[in-house]
Amino acid sequence: MIKKLLGAMSVRIFLITIIGILVTATVVGMLGQRDSRENETRLRDQFAFDRIESMIRILEATVPEKRSEIQDVFKRMGSHVTIGVAPPQEAPVLPAELANLNNLLVPEVADFIGLSQPGRCAPRRGPRPPPSMFGGPPPLMHGHCLAIYTHLQDNTPVLIELHYGGHRPPAGPPHERNPLAILLALLGLISIIWAVASVSTQPLRKLANAALQLAQNIEHPPLPENEGSTEVRHAAKAFNEMQLSILKHIQERGFILGAIAHDLQTPLTRLRLRLEKVKDQELKQSLIKDLTATQEMVREGLDFARLCGENIHKSKVDLTALATAVWDDFEEAGHLIETKLPTQSITILGSAHLLTRCLTNLLNNAIAYAKTPKLSLYTEGKLVICIISDDGPGIPQQELDSVLEPFRRVEDSRSRQTGGTGLGLSIARMIVEKHGGKLSLSNKPQPATGLVVEIRLPLQ
Repeated sequence: MIKKLLGAMSVRIFLITIIGILVTATVVGMLGQRDSRENETRLRDQFAFDRIESMIRILEATVPEKRSEIQDVFKRMGSHVTIGVAPPQEAPVLPAELANLNNLLVPEVADFIGLSQPGRCAPRRGPRPPPSMFGGPPPLMHGHCLAIYTHLQDNTPVLIELHYGGHRPPAGPPHERNPLAILLALLGLISIIWAVASVSTQPLRKLANAALQLAQNIEHPPLPENEGSTEVRHAAKAFNEMQLSILKHIQERGFILGAIAHDLQTPLTRLRLRLEKVKDQELKQSLIKDLTATQEMVREGLDFARLCGENIHKSKVDLTALATAVWDDFEEAGHLIETKLPTQSITILGSAHLLTRCLTNLLNNAIAYAKTPKLSLYTEGKLVICIISDDGPGIPQQELDSVLEPFRRVEDSRSRQTGGTGLGLSIARMIVEKHGGKLSLSNKPQPATGLVVEIRLPLQ
């Protein structure tokens, strides 16, 4: 039950926030207590300094004959004053907590500070302050019986013994807040906010990366469903089910298209054989031309269906050599193509057969609309870029994206005067995406005319 409760992201965020606030408040409280103790020590030292200085001034203002009476008054106030006691030859060793008081008194007020027997001092008692919100006031020290050796203006030695540390000094003005405490409080709150934001957005970042990888490769391995909070596991499970549904839909679509195209092969073959018996040669050639175009569409439909559900096997491919071979084939067929190919090899992971098919489709499309297509290949960072351009009429701006869809051609009448089935660009785009790349179309900037096909593929 507890494990299930802690698995919820809302509970985790709540606990992180509560624990962070408590830790921050504790640290700030501890620093506040330390500042309070330091301020109390300063006030106590200043109180002792003022008290001793006042006693010395009173003794100096009193005639020697009356000083004994003043001693009795001081004794009733909790201080023991002895006149005529010579100071020691060496300064005594004092506890560490008296170092600040020693620096405050010597040599401005006293000659030496030492310690006397506790029985020589009667500590004054005062009211205890109310407890604070962090566990009560700082603990009272047991105190010391101070022995202050000094002298009056007439060089009369005086020993003043009084209690120090067993009572709280009167409240002084409020001290300024410690900048360190304020800084730590801000850093604590910032850390809490950052931790909460990080925990909250981590599943979103994970899903965003998975969606990006899914867009690049529909067959990407599914997300783990047994990691993270309850909400994350549910989201991963839903994401994996969505991926399976999309993959199944694509495979079914490709299977249906492939089955239709395959079943059309048999009647088309029989129809071809029967057309050979037509005696009218002009009609015969016209019918054979239409039949050939239909068979080409069926063949490309089969290829497209195969690509939809096929997971290609990749190996090292030399794109420079592949582009050169494709260019040679077109040159032998009598088509002039301007090339700008690198001298060094450009190697990627992919399918040589499919990449050859991609370049062939794009060059055939360029040749159908232009006289001198251009083929260039170069690298840019971690990408290899292949550009195929022509000087044809181009494609209307509003149709640059839709022309990459299956069976979509620019001509509304879908005439075959320029050839093609409407699948050439779609097959080329799918081949590029199967290799983790991107194919884009654009028109040349005016006044020039022509289409520019850009392929971006990741280097090995």
